[in-house]
Amino acid sequence: MDHEEEFLNSFFTQVTQLCFEKAKESVEKERESCRLAQMGPWGMLLMHLPQIALAERSYVDLGFLRTKNKGFLRKDNSLKTMYESLKGDLRRVEEMTRGTNAVGATVAEVSSELSEFVTARIQLMDFYEKMYNMSATSRSMNHLDLLQDIKVIVDAHSLSCSHLALTAIKAALTLECEILLQLIKAHVEIQNWKFLPSLMALYGAQARMAAWERTLQNKESWKLGFGATFLKANQQPVLYQWLLKLRSAVLSKCSLYFHTTLSQQASPGEMRSIMSRQNVDYYHKLQSFQRKCDVLAVVIVFDSRGTQDSGPGYKHPKREPTGGEDFLHVVSCPSMFLQKPLAHWDNIREGIEDHSADLIAMDKIIYLKGHNQKESYIYAMYNIDTRMTLVTVFESGKQKDKGPHVTTFMTELCVQMRCNKVYESLKLLK
Repeated sequence: MDHEEEFLNSFFTQVTQLCFEKAKESVEKERESCRLAQMGPWGMLLMHLPQIALAERSYVDLGFLRTKNKGFLRKDNSLKTMYESLKGDLRRVEEMTRGTNAVGATVAEVSSELSEFVTARIQLMDFYEKMYNMSATSRSMNHLDLLQDIKVIVDAHSLSCSHLALTAIKAALTLECEILLQLIKAHVEIQNWKFLPSLMALYGAQARMAAWERTLQNKESWKLGFGATFLKANQQPVLYQWLLKLRSAVLSKCSLYFHTTLSQQASPGEMRSIMSRQNVDYYHKLQSFQRKCDVLAVVIVFDSRGTQDSGPGYKHPKREPTGGEDFLHVVSCPSMFLQKPLAHWDNIREGIEDHSADLIAMDKIIYLKGHNQKESYIYAMYNIDTRMTLVTVFESGKQKDKGPHVTTFMTELCVQMRCNKVYESLKLLK
């Protein structure tokens, strides 16, 4: 490997390890040692490397999502503008150095591939901005739309940054894109109640996050009195922290939707341990509310109409040939609530079927009356996702006392499980 390639490889490794000051210092030293080449191809590229380090530092801290300080006659100094300017500069370096000499050929190739890297960064910034905006304007985020968008970015840049000197930033870019892809795919599969695809996507995200974490080795130091040097804690960048937050939210949701399946593979004690380790133990939330508020049951039902398969849940026997198997029991507290007699199940199924349009709108809780063994009950229904309905069952005579508590619980739980707040937090993380 030539000197220039070795230097670039070291520089971009430092950038991906969050050693931004060290990377900029190495550029200054290189420029000092190559004064005669300042106006040549190598000097032209070196001039733009500090800007790359500065942009990357802001990017991994989600600087592009912060409030912009723009005013009358004030220059737009946003990160996106910085990347756009950098992309133009790299294109000009490529044009000016191509065909000059061996060093010029390397500089031209690296500049071309760096401009593709910058393009990917701009597209990812737009993607994060879209996630934030979608969470703020939609009751349920369109994860299929997001999945398609990130697939386009992954496919567009799968062959970019192939130069050996760019191995480090290529790996970081690939890991970030694939983590996003796997997490969004997991959320889509969970919403459609597909156990194995959900598990595989979550595992894929975890494996890639572990690989990315191994590269985050911030060794930059600071001094405090008497010349003593202390290492900073290996603090993860804001972007990585947010991806961890998203993964935790998706995993918690997965643990609830597939609680019945997981329970068949672990003892009650092991299940309690597994659920307690989640960021949010939704099953415990259901149990606590059902007992504390003294409601008859809390149930989640999956509407499988129009899907290719019915998920991992067990099917309740059909009482009539009216499509009863289209509605599947996901989880309930208490767990035996939907066993015989089946009148409650029939009331729930018919209620979801008759009010599916209102439930899909996710703008209000639907209250329905039903009867079971000559007693009257209230079925409060609210969709978590398009196909997942949260149902609370209680005696109709207690609606005045329990109604407000049921409304608060169902609203707060559904909003939390939709994960919109996680996407909204993109602009709140520091």
